[in-house]
Amino acid sequence: MRGWMMAAGAVAVLGMAGAAVAQDVVAERRAGLRGMGQTMEAVAATVQSRGDTRALVPRIEAMSAFVQTLPNLVPTASLTPPQPQGTQPGQTRALAAIDSDRAGFQTRTDTMLTALASLKTAAESGSISPDLLRSTGGTCGACHQQFRAR
Repeated sequence: MRGWMMAAGAVAVLGMAGAAVAQDVVAERRAGLRGMGQTMEAVAATVQSRGDTRALVPRIEAMSAFVQTLPNLVPTASLTPPQPQGTQPGQTRALAAIDSDRAGFQTRTDTMLTALASLKTAAESGSISPDLLRSTGGTCGACHQQFRAR
């Protein structure tokens, strides 16, 4: 009897640890996506003002590094459901569709990495066209349409 109680206690502790890990992943994912949005805003402001885009290269590289980790930042336990939907701590807008279509999510990730590589090349040359910026933003938006709740 005592062994069963200890096993049940261990399972409960692991369950709580899993929930804490899921919340940490949600916070990390949210911070990374927020950073991507801020970088895209900075790129847009620089393009609009016809500024030199070379200074944006490190930020674009950071976006690429984050996007490479993104598939690992969406474990099943961090998706809606089972997490309550929203933007508060412990909540997420990432849809469970990610889990049911991991291959599609990976394809979107790869497409974003390709778009960011083009954006980086253009930034290194000192000139990002408005069309390239729109195209890159569209790549972000395509993932949102399929895998993010509004």
